Amino acid sequence: MASYFCLADGSVLHLVAGPVDAATLLREARWAVENRKLAVATSKGDVDRYKAFFRTAHAERLRQEHGLGIESQLLDEDVPLASFAGRTFPERGKRPAPASRGVHLLLAVYPLAKIDQIYEVIFEKILGEKISTLPVQGT
Repeated sequence: MASYFCLADGSVLHLVAGPVDAATLLREARWAVENRKLAVATSKGDVDRYKAFFRTAHAERLRQEHGLGIESQLLDEDVPLASFAGRTFPERGKRPAPASRGVHLLLAVYPLAKIDQIYEVIFEKILGEKISTLPVQGT
């Protein structure tokens, strides 16, 4: 399960991976809304500044909540999503990282990524679930 906070074009501002209580979901929704307002105000229509705002916001939460700083080269390079996800999140059998750590790391490196580009990484790498290609069966 994942709750996405997106723009109309499918750009992901923030997301909550996994089941959480109502208070947590509300807190994360408020974070997304307040940061969107700040990003709009500070970027003044500049798409690159808007994107940079969310990159910084996620990197700061990653640092504050998980004590993890991001190598500046990851923020400046064009790292392929598949290779980034494969080397970043713990493999099965290792102590799992909190889902929020993976979310902030992913969105700091790929701010405003489109939902159709990251949903597989969220489900398979962060949540450890398998995406099925089978059609949904009706009852």
